[in-house]
Amino acid sequence: MRWHRSPAVWLAWAVLLVALLLPLGAMLLRSVTFYEVELTSGRIHRAVGEVVITDEEHRYDLQGADEIEKRSWSELNEDVAAVHRVYSLDHYVRVFSDDRTLGLLRNSLKIGLGGALLAMLLGLPMAWILARVRVPWKLPRRLRLPAVLRPWIPGVHIWLLLACLTPAILPPFFIALGGARTMQGWLIAGFGLEGGALQVANSILVFGCVLFPLYVLLVTPAIRAVPAGPWEAARLLGGPRAAWRTVTRPAVLPAVAAAFVLAVVIALTDCAVPDVLGFMLPSGGTPVHVFATEILLQWKQNGNTARAVATSAPFVLVTVLLLFLAVALIRRSPALHTARGHRERSRVELGVPGSALAGLFLLAVLGVSLVLPLSGIASWAGDGAESISGGSENPSAAPTKGVGLFDFSTTLDRTVGSRKERNRWLWTALAAALLSMAVAAPLARVATRGGRLARTAVLTVGALPLAVPGLVLGAGTLLFWQSIPGDWVRPLEEGILRSTLVLTAKFLPFALVGAWLGLRAVRPGHEEAAAVLGTPAWARAWRIVLPGSWMGIAGGGVLVFLMALRELDTIVLVDARILPMRLYDKIHFNRMADEANLLFLCLAWFLCPALLGALIAGLWRHLRGEGPQRPESP
Repeated sequence: MRWHRSPAVWLAWAVLLVALLLPLGAMLLRSVTFYEVELTSGRIHRAVGEVVITDEEHRYDLQGADEIEKRSWSELNEDVAAVHRVYSLDHYVRVFSDDRTLGLLRNSLKIGLGGALLAMLLGLPMAWILARVRVPWKLPRRLRLPAVLRPWIPGVHIWLLLACLTPAILPPFFIALGGARTMQGWLIAGFGLEGGALQVANSILVFGCVLFPLYVLLVTPAIRAVPAGPWEAARLLGGPRAAWRTVTRPAVLPAVAAAFVLAVVIALTDCAVPDVLGFMLPSGGTPVHVFATEILLQWKQNGNTARAVATSAPFVLVTVLLLFLAVALIRRSPALHTARGHRERSRVELGVPGSALAGLFLLAVLGVSLVLPLSGIASWAGDGAESISGGSENPSAAPTKGVGLFDFSTTLDRTVGSRKERNRWLWTALAAALLSMAVAAPLARVATRGGRLARTAVLTVGALPLAVPGLVLGAGTLLFWQSIPGDWVRPLEEGILRSTLVLTAKFLPFALVGAWLGLRAVRPGHEEAAAVLGTPAWARAWRIVLPGSWMGIAGGGVLVFLMALRELDTIVLVDARILPMRLYDKIHFNRMADEANLLFLCLAWFLCPALLGALIAGLWRHLRGEGPQRPESP
């Protein structure tokens, strides 16, 4: 079979070349490129960024003495002898030798490690409840659905899992906006924190509320994958401690460690939460900078593209090392390679007091991570609203409170251009989901049916977006498109193609995992038999491969659609004409009913793919025979 040479595979590699590999190459090239202006007097100026040549003068920027601020400079054309392009590692040398880099790394690790630790304290008990506790309630017989609809409706545990994963569906800055003000009050009253310490502690609380679903997602199947036979034998011979030490702990510990490492990586790569929480401080400002905000500062405020890319180098190095560690830990988790059909341990009956305590814990965690942010955002429509200014477009105009909460139509009318930005946002996410499925399906097929070299290439390219922060990938995409000569590419920048490509590259790993899980269900023997009978490749893919794998491919696409909707870091430099970017700009100036309605409107769109994914998961479990068994009719 020559499926690895099919046009679909070549097209998938071409998309990845344009969306991922070339932007990263452009980013690395720009980080070592300098423009030197040689004057007739013999002096040489090293410009920050490009040199603009007009009819009268050369305009460029010079780096300040503090290596942060820049100053504009110009020289008459007759005073300039030449402009040279030189290549040097000077930016990398300065970044790695600067004490400021260690401070940025220290602040980032404080927030990342603290948020991951708090998320572990919240997520592990929830994972154990979902995996081991028998749900004490069921639907009454009169309210049960017909048998035809049951496969499409998830069970109680799926709905509980979806509720526990909902905080991860929302963008982190969403929870920061609604709940950080109250959390900040708790920290001030309880510990007397202020300034940078208050910003760091508040960021840790927010990331703890956002990232605990990682432990639920990874540890819950690991606990369920502990086989009942060895566990019962170890418990019988040595007691509960021996069962925990010899069977349970080796099975669960890799998943816990992998969730911790992934939580650290996600917290490190987020720039919105520390930035927003800095503006919320009583004194204002952002006293603590992390790597992600420093990269954004160098790019947008200082205009020093090469320095921004060089600043990300130690950042990327740390995330790559953490990612390899997470992948190694996940591969050791029995949830991925335990044989199907092993007998699971029976669920625990907690009784009335234990069930009440577990329910209170679930309600408390979901209350802090969901109810508190939502109620905080809803309070913007009342007396709790505040207006810092009229917005970036018209700072002197103070908005009115005439709009009501959940009056989405009036809010969109009052926010000029929001309908176009909403449509552009949704179409970009949908296009990224469709393109990711078209790319992931043939590449996952290469990984499952190809040789060692093909699998290595797919796994390397698939893991690369996880190691590269979204802000860095967006910067590379912008540099690559700016380097393309000709005016024919300019109209493409006005559309959604560039944004679609960068989001496809960023979330390709999710689509690859979904397609890989779907293709595992397709038996190679059926396809080989069809090939022997002379069935064309397209017919085999349409009649054999796709019917058996479409649920995994669709599930990956839905996950990409959801992640693309909530993404901000990757697209902040590429496209500012989407609704979340407008909203992120508005909340720096106003926190009133208009902003609350826009946030709730985004929440509604976030939940749509999440519910669709829950339905697909419930149907998939039913078809695989993992769902709840129907009681036999008398």
